[in-house]
Amino acid sequence: MNIELFIARRKALGLSQKALAEGICTQATLSKFENNGKAPAIRIVAQLCQRLNLQLEDVFPTERVADAAVLKVLEKIEFDLITSEYRDAETLLAKIADDPRHDRETKLQYCYLKGYVAALNHHPISDVLFNFDQIITDLDESHTTIYTQLAYCGTGIAYQFNHDPNKAQYYFEKVRHALPNLPLETTASVWRVINLAYYTGNFYASIDQPTQSLKLLDYGINICSRFHVTYYAAWIKFLQAQLIGEPSKVQEYLNDATAFARINNNKQLLKKISSYSSSI
Repeated sequence: MNIELFIARRKALGLSQKALAEGICTQATLSKFENNGKAPAIRIVAQLCQRLNLQLEDVFPTERVADAAVLKVLEKIEFDLITSEYRDAETLLAKIADDPRHDRETKLQYCYLKGYVAALNHHPISDVLFNFDQIITDLDESHTTIYTQLAYCGTGIAYQFNHDPNKAQYYFEKVRHALPNLPLETTASVWRVINLAYYTGNFYASIDQPTQSLKLLDYGINICSRFHVTYYAAWIKFLQAQLIGEPSKVQEYLNDATAFARINNNKQLLKKISSYSSSI
């Protein structure tokens, strides 16, 4: 990894770390990359290199660059999960199933998304757990990345859909306790922390623990507000509307959910909101 060239180009262009990182990642993420060699997701490095008029090949070994095309598809799949296009996500996963995945980050993201898509499409629980086991017992065996928490959450979703709330709660409890300490250094990490807050909050709502659920959902909304993220905000607001008892608040949350869903072109959620509004 040629970090020296990266830093030299940044300085030659007269860019501070803050200026280079703006709109792409946090300055802290860029600093860790330049000072400690801790590389963020390749899509982030690609954007940074583009701003510096560098090629990925100038900075990274060939195998990481080879994963760039796969990572682009994985990013689309992750967005499909946000907009509830689970079947489209499954179709895209099938298209890249045989593509090589060289880098650990690519393998982690692939397993996380494949596990989520399997869970949300109600595949057999053994298929779901196989993907998450690869993360927990192999790719992130030391449990130092957010992918372990995503694997716990996905496992909880699978057990929740399998009508086994006790096992589901075992995994969601792990996520709930880890949430406040998860870093928010990149756009992807922000999305994923909100993802964890939403699905964990959804579970506690399903077992009739609205106080715990609303606490998690409020945490998710606070992150959405802090980082100006509208994705997931629509789902969170919709769930809050179903948990709040005050009629005026219910309509307020439904209006917010509708607005965010329209911004994100989330057709699936708009249908759910319309159906729910008609029933109350």
